[in-house]
Amino acid sequence: MKPCYPVRLSATAALLCSLSTLALAQAAEVVTDLGEIVVKDDAVKAKASSYEFTPMGQMSVPAADGGALLTSVPGVTAGRMGGHGLEVVIRGQSQNQLNIIDGGSFTFGGCPNRMDPPASIANVARADKIVVERGYASVTHGPGGSGGTVILEREAPEFDENKRWAAEFHSGIASNANTKEAGGTFSYDLGNGFYMEAAAETRTADNYEDGDGNEIRSAYTQKSAGLTLGYAKDGVEIALDLERDRAEDVLFAGAGMDSPLSETNTIRLRGGIDLNRGALRRIEGSLFQSNVDHVMDNYSLRNPSAMMGMVSPTTSDTFGGKLEAQFEFGSTRAKIGVDHLSNNRMAQGFMGPIAAIEARDPSREVFLSWPDVTIAQTGVYAETETDLNTKTLLKLGARYDYVRASAGMADVVPGAASATMTANDFYTAQYGTTFDDAREEHNFSGLARLEYKLDPASMVFVGLSRSVRTADANERAMARSNWVGNPDINPEKHTQFDIGYETRRDNWSFNASAYVDRVDDYILRDAFSVAGVTTYRNVSARLKGVELSGSWERDGWEILGDATWTYGQNRTDDRALAQIPPLQGQLTVSYGQDLWRAGARVNWALEQDRIDPSRDPAATPGYTTLDLFGSYKVSKNAVLLAGVDNVTDETYANHLSRSNSFDPTLVQVNEPGRTFYVKLEARF
Repeated sequence: MKPCYPVRLSATAALLCSLSTLALAQAAEVVTDLGEIVVKDDAVKAKASSYEFTPMGQMSVPAADGGALLTSVPGVTAGRMGGHGLEVVIRGQSQNQLNIIDGGSFTFGGCPNRMDPPASIANVARADKIVVERGYASVTHGPGGSGGTVILEREAPEFDENKRWAAEFHSGIASNANTKEAGGTFSYDLGNGFYMEAAAETRTADNYEDGDGNEIRSAYTQKSAGLTLGYAKDGVEIALDLERDRAEDVLFAGAGMDSPLSETNTIRLRGGIDLNRGALRRIEGSLFQSNVDHVMDNYSLRNPSAMMGMVSPTTSDTFGGKLEAQFEFGSTRAKIGVDHLSNNRMAQGFMGPIAAIEARDPSREVFLSWPDVTIAQTGVYAETETDLNTKTLLKLGARYDYVRASAGMADVVPGAASATMTANDFYTAQYGTTFDDAREEHNFSGLARLEYKLDPASMVFVGLSRSVRTADANERAMARSNWVGNPDINPEKHTQFDIGYETRRDNWSFNASAYVDRVDDYILRDAFSVAGVTTYRNVSARLKGVELSGSWERDGWEILGDATWTYGQNRTDDRALAQIPPLQGQLTVSYGQDLWRAGARVNWALEQDRIDPSRDPAATPGYTTLDLFGSYKVSKNAVLLAGVDNVTDETYANHLSRSNSFDPTLVQVNEPGRTFYVKLEARF
């Protein structure tokens, strides 16, 4: 058995796994021992198609949001439009092709242009564990999720004997953009199984500079707070979460507008009870509601002297819940459940004198981008895992979703005298249809996966799945003169085959997976068929890829590495799919003893020249950057983390970054140049 090092989070290699996208090293589990944080060998769990880690201990610049944090996971990348609101991509899929589940709840952003994707709203600092599943791994995670699922798990706090409180604190600063962050969580034992947990966090940043010294519009301020009242005792768990997130003055180089305000309020009830009623072992569930109020404009953060402008206030309200029963009989474990997810979105647009549009003068309303769009999905599912023998496991799952989509204001003319077209007029002009009647779908998904143990430390698997995801509000109901959703768009059907191998030895590990995803009725955002208008249509597509990662450690040395290749093809039009990442990866080498660790990380990507020229800004050159990092245990309860990212001050862009709408001399939104940082993390 490996030794246990009394070093703070990230001070050991296991944690350095979670902080670099190479992290496939030994897993690690954080345990509390009289107030001291101990990192053991199982807190990071890297597998061929999944990855588990804790959000603390990232050996890199303080993460702007959950999207930035998730790029530390092998196989996960993100598109950039500014410094905040990074769009997560897994296996070439994004947006609602991925499920982001925070404590059992879903939240959908309020911006049609994706300034506030779900990962930027999710409260990652409060997650006890983050699980990333690549591909369609379970029918229990709600509708959709063809590309993967990110799960932020919450657990009841644990208190030491004779100690009724626990606290966690983190803070950090970074040179490029003058980034500052501070936050913490305080938990209190109310007695008899009851507890309270309060958390708060603030993050601020100015514009950063790229490697050439160009200032990139990327400033933001984000503040969040949360309160949990819960009970956990004798196999019964129940928790009520109240959370508020507020992002202010968020600048976007890759958009024609900025966001002066985006506010999210979430209420969530979650829990479960262990039972011993024959085969029935547990019942658990959740109930949640989130409300997003978002504002974007082109004047308040750009040109204060402007007399005319445009502003778009939007809302996104999500309600849902889940009830699941878990069984065990013989060598089979089963889950049977029902879930519901309903999202309503409304987006207006005002143009004219700033004073009038700030007052939301109805006579200045020129469009209804989301004309009161509601998409409700109710699903039932069953999933089993059966040990066929001591070496073989069979997983089977089936799911049915009933979908109902409507647009309550599709026939309403905006209030401005110059506005003469309803949303229905736009739909009719492009597709010959209206959205007067609700659309209904009956979607069936399922999976089968066989795992076989070659030996106690090695496993191979093969899987086949079908997943269906319905169109979102943009794809189904966007209503602007240059951007029109399709009310009759069919849902995507993904038939995915994947195969993988994973092994973990005493001082090394290796994971590999490959997949082919044939997509019928792929929902294409089409910017080339109709001149000057973005439309949506179904095409046949194929996605495929390979994911590799591994680790080695001995006598204080560690080497971690990963590489991901993704290929996307529009088979109907015989052209590349847009926004597909190139072959890319990382390599990390570090050395450490009991109290300290230091190392270097190389991030690399090859050129991506397989593009859709109507949606990708351009072909993206490859790049290689170098990061240096280190950590030191300064006391029994605290660890200091420091380093420099992009040491050589390279100028480069991730291929998934948006077009730079603010500065036409830049094709894409470049990544930050050289950045020094220092962070402090403590637990008491």
